[in-house]
Amino acid sequence: MDSTMCRVILAILLLPALSSVLLAAAKPNFVVIFSDDQTFRAIGYNNPAVQTPNMDRLAAEGMRFDRAFIASPICAASRASIYTGMFPQQHGTVGLAWQGFKKNVVEEKKFVTLPMVLGQAGYHTALYGKSHLGPPTDYGFAEGREIGNSNDEETFAEAEKFLQRESKSDRPFLLWLTPHNPHVPYNAPPRFLDLYEDTEIKLDPNWLETPPMQSFFNQAGPGDILFRDSKLKINRDAPSGLTCGPPRSASNMKEVIKAYYSDISCLDEQIGTFMDQLKAAGLYENTILIYLSDNGYHLGNHGLGNKITMHEESVRVPMFVHSPLLPVKSAKSDALVSSLDVFPTILDFAGADAPAQLMGKSLRPIMAEPKATVRDYVVSECVGPPENRVGTGHRMARTDHFKYMLSSSDEEAFFDLRSDPYELNNLIADAALKDEIERHRAMLREWSLSVGEKRMTLEEAVKTKPSATKAPKPKKKGKDKPKAKAQAK
Repeated sequence: MDSTMCRVILAILLLPALSSVLLAAAKPNFVVIFSDDQTFRAIGYNNPAVQTPNMDRLAAEGMRFDRAFIASPICAASRASIYTGMFPQQHGTVGLAWQGFKKNVVEEKKFVTLPMVLGQAGYHTALYGKSHLGPPTDYGFAEGREIGNSNDEETFAEAEKFLQRESKSDRPFLLWLTPHNPHVPYNAPPRFLDLYEDTEIKLDPNWLETPPMQSFFNQAGPGDILFRDSKLKINRDAPSGLTCGPPRSASNMKEVIKAYYSDISCLDEQIGTFMDQLKAAGLYENTILIYLSDNGYHLGNHGLGNKITMHEESVRVPMFVHSPLLPVKSAKSDALVSSLDVFPTILDFAGADAPAQLMGKSLRPIMAEPKATVRDYVVSECVGPPENRVGTGHRMARTDHFKYMLSSSDEEAFFDLRSDPYELNNLIADAALKDEIERHRAMLREWSLSVGEKRMTLEEAVKTKPSATKAPKPKKKGKDKPKAKAQAK
């Protein structure tokens, strides 16, 4: 056998191994940074009062999703939804009932999570920061732990060590970081609060000292009208009046907002440092960064603190993707996006098969063509603690510029967001909008059928309420261990 034939045979024999190596090298890494309680207006590119130069730069160089919504604006349910790609009515983690996640995902394995699917596709996965659903390794991450550090120094220290380890490996990875900021208490180092010393804070047109006594603003169970965090100070040393919930005067509200922004600026600096570390580790060129938050935050709009309701401040979050791998850079999209889209988007880029349970859509078509869309309407649902029952709570169907709300007490609201972006004028009784209102009702009915919801009537919900509803006393950031009646994160 001549030498040419030997080389041909050797090449054929080595081809499978070579193909495997090339395929692994082609798989991108993923970093997801999932902040806590950051409303869509609390980032510099949406609000120049907020100092976030690193996030602004990353968003400007990447792809901004300016109309991103959370599947459920409350901590445990939101996190369970993004990991499973499903709504709370499906995976059973409603409100703060993390036990539904433990039962259906961890113990009975009815549903898979994103790290489970990526692990099967050859990825190494890790989560560091806030979990709220038990140990991350219980629901599919290969490594990670709950970190209670208030300003996330420990979370980002673990992230740096992770990058150093992975820089020596050829395997692709998913690093999921879940910082506590800007969740209360607001304890950023003083130099970040100093950034806002001379900042003029302008309260939004829908700011109120106290909320209206209507069910749309309820942050507890069906039949209640209760508002959260009225006695919770923004930090231990804050003077009286600087609370996380109503009532709050205009002057006190402005100080609360400055403290909230300071936590975001602290997080922004940490993200800038992390990106430098990613580049130093030689991993930047093949990594896709996705940034979003677990839910929004009212910041006094409609008189509220916390989240839970279906108003824009509660359900809408900042979101962007940054990577040298993006086909189009420095772009913005107005497409309606859901947090449920993160799961299928990552699988699309990873070349992994999507499980049938997913309710979201891959955003890859939008990244190729920023004017593209993947849905006609987006849905969110939430029930306030300590209710935590499927079939109850607030709902919304949101289209391009209309929003239909169904409150926890079955009251309806309808808003034209083009002319009323702060949701001040309920048009549900407007005869001229009758057809549009009915179209949105039909959307919510369609969604309800698709998730198998068995919504209780208000009478049923009140009659079968497990206990008299009383808003639980929130705990301090960094102390949130999963409990049956934990605070709303």
